[in-house]
Amino acid sequence: MRLIRNDKFIKQRAGLGRYTSFGGMGILIVGLLISFSSPELFYISFLCLLVGFLCSQTGIYLTNRYARLDRPDQILAKALKGFDDRYALYEYTSPAGSVFLTPNTCIVFMVKSQSGSIEYRDGKWRHQTGGLRRIFGWMTQEGLGNPGRDAQVEASALQRFLAKKLPDVEIQIQPVIVFGSPQADVNAADSPIPAVHAKKLKEWLRSHAKSGSLDAGTRDRLALLFEIPSAIHKPTDSSAT
Repeated sequence: MRLIRNDKFIKQRAGLGRYTSFGGMGILIVGLLISFSSPELFYISFLCLLVGFLCSQTGIYLTNRYARLDRPDQILAKALKGFDDRYALYEYTSPAGSVFLTPNTCIVFMVKSQSGSIEYRDGKWRHQTGGLRRIFGWMTQEGLGNPGRDAQVEASALQRFLAKKLPDVEIQIQPVIVFGSPQADVNAADSPIPAVHAKKLKEWLRSHAKSGSLDAGTRDRLALLFEIPSAIHKPTDSSAT
């Protein structure tokens, strides 16, 4: 598999995440100090607490996506190891974070790193964690949100981009949700957008990704559009799938 990853983008976002996290914590501390020392300035302390909380949450999101040892791009690179050079994974080289080109399809991955029980039932996503994670999880882990909506937003952004760059061709984008945490217990068979655990991703691709209608010429044009020469890495594995 060929891996094309925009390391400059990742480094910049990781740095922004660290600065935002530290800044948010600093603002939270200032807000607490004001609330204790000058109760009459409650509106200032409340504003500091609100801004500090928002900054901290933004920092958590950026840190989880760009600064962790198990970043989404690394989760995918490991999960997809073994595909040959007909397959290419593009990380942060287009409006969609993770794009996977196969000989037949163009896939957008939305990676979620939450642990615990994750379920899609009755049209809703549910996420449950136990122990201290339930109490303090907001400090270290972003919320699950709506993975299906997030995946569709990524796919739609890429669709609009391709409509401008390649207006003469119609390309179907397949969004796929991938859960990367080893501690994630996923039960989402009813999700309208495919949702799989990273350890089962290759198995899913082998049974679903070969039915696409992407022709060789269009695939080559997509590859040319997504590739950044300075971001091309050596294949993670050149053995055939």
